[in-house]
Amino acid sequence: MQLTAPVAPLSHWALSPDVVHLNHGSYGGCPRAVFDAAAAIRVRLEAAPMRFLVLEWQAELDRARRALAQLIHAPEDQLVFVPSATTGVATALASVSLAADDEIIATSHGYRAVKNQLVRLADARGARVVTIPIAVPYDPDAFVADVAAAITPRTRLAVLDHITSPTALCIPLERIIPLFAARGIPVLIDGAHAPGQLELDLRKLGATWYTGNNHKWLCAPKGTGFLVTTTPLRPLVTSHGASPEYGPPNRLHAELDWMGTYDPTPHLAVPTAIATIDQLGGGWSQTIARNHALAIEMRRRLIDALGGSARHVLAPEASLGSMAAVPIALPAGITPFALQTRLLTDGWEVPVIDFASGPLVRISAHLYNHAGQAEELAHKLRSLGVQLRDA
Repeated sequence: MQLTAPVAPLSHWALSPDVVHLNHGSYGGCPRAVFDAAAAIRVRLEAAPMRFLVLEWQAELDRARRALAQLIHAPEDQLVFVPSATTGVATALASVSLAADDEIIATSHGYRAVKNQLVRLADARGARVVTIPIAVPYDPDAFVADVAAAITPRTRLAVLDHITSPTALCIPLERIIPLFAARGIPVLIDGAHAPGQLELDLRKLGATWYTGNNHKWLCAPKGTGFLVTTTPLRPLVTSHGASPEYGPPNRLHAELDWMGTYDPTPHLAVPTAIATIDQLGGGWSQTIARNHALAIEMRRRLIDALGGSARHVLAPEASLGSMAAVPIALPAGITPFALQTRLLTDGWEVPVIDFASGPLVRISAHLYNHAGQAEELAHKLRSLGVQLRDA
C-alpha cells in the first residue's frame, strides 16, 4: 500500500503546492476535475437561470441524490441535500418533541456548533443536556457501557458523532444505536466526517436521522451536505413546497430541496466528486483503506519524531478513520490559536485544538498526503517549542 508517496499528487488538486495540507478534515479540498465540473455547472446556471432552475435543476439534483445514496447505501426517498451537517442537525432538531425535564444525551467530544444548538434547544424547552465524558486514552467498550448507563426514563433524544471532530475517534454506532432503539428513543447522528472516511450503510445503521458533509472526504465543493431521515421533516424555511400541488410527489423533497433561490452547484458536483476520487484512489474501498493506514502511519511517525511513546496514543488503530489527534504541550504563554495562526502564516494547514484536557494537533490523510509529512510536521513543531504530553 502506497504510504511514502501520494496516490494522487497535488497536480490533480486545486490545492496550492506552496502549502502543506494536513487538514482535509475541516474544509476538504477539490480535485481539479471537480473544480472544473462545478465551474461548468455554474456557467450553465448563469447562462440561462430560468431555464436551468425551472426545467433542469430538479432532474440534475435527483441524479446527484441517486449517486450519493448509492455510495452511502441510503434510501433516495429519505435523503435530502443541505448546505452542511450543521444545517442537517438543526433541521432534525426542529422536529424533536421535548418537554420540561426531558433529557438529551450527548458526549464531551461533540462538535461546538452542535453543542450550542443543543444548549439553546434545551433552554427553550426546559430540558437538560446529559453529557457523557469520553475518556482518553479511548476505550470503545467502556464508552458503550457509559452510554447504556446514562439512559434513563427521561431520555428523549441522543445526539452522537460518528467520528468526533476534535479527537478523530470513531464511535461504535452499530453497538450504541440499538440501546436507544430498544427504548423507542430517537437518535441523531452527526456524521460530518464519516462519508469517505468510513464505508457507510445507513440502511443497516438504523439512526433516526443521519447528517453528513460532502465537501470533506468526498471532495465536493464547499456548501454541500446531506440529511437522511426515517421520519417526516419540515424545512427550517417554509417555501413553495408547503403547497401540496408544488414540486415532486415526494413531499420531503418538495419541501427541503427548494427553500429559496440558491446556487445548487456544490450539490450537483457531488457525482463528479464521487467518481473522481473513485478513479484517483483505485476505488472507494481502496481509498478508505489506504487513507486509514496512512493516518495510522503518520500518527506513529509524528509521535516517534517528537520523542514519544505509547502513552501519547489517544485511541486504538481500529477506532480511527483517516484522521488522528496527538496530545501536545505548548511553550509558556502560547495559546492553541496562536500556534495555529503561526503555522498558517508559515504555510502549514493543520488544526491545533483547544481541548478540555489539553491541546491537540490533528492530522488528516487523503490521496495527496504521504507519510513523510508527519516527520516534517514534527520538525516544524519542535522549532516552535512544541512537545508531546501524556494522553
